[in-house]
Amino acid sequence: MSIVVSRNAWNKMANILTKTPNKDGFLFSAIGGGCNGFNFNLDLLKDKSILDEKPLMLTSNDVKLYVDPISEMFLLGSSIDYVYEDYSKGIYESKFIFKIDKKLASSCGCGISFSPKNL
Repeated sequence: MSIVVSRNAWNKMANILTKTPNKDGFLFSAIGGGCNGFNFNLDLLKDKSILDEKPLMLTSNDVKLYVDPISEMFLLGSSIDYVYEDYSKGIYESKFIFKIDKKLASSCGCGISFSPKNL
């Protein structure tokens, strides 16, 4: 079981990194909150040395995505995509989309909050 990152998401992260120098990549984590207990969180990472443990790292070309070690057990089986604004498809803003494996967690309609099953 792993975390899946779409080509659109990798491309968007690469684009962001070219416009924001001195960053080590992105940090993917779960933080408390939302209507289901946890929120997906994707942040630019200025210095990976802030991580206490050696994190799981996913890469595509020169883009690095670090998975917060504390959050990893909640994020396994999830996916990250990036959708572009397309009014004809009812997409009114470009944004990252996070999805969970429905066998492992439940989510509300917002797509940002989730609750792991069997904790």
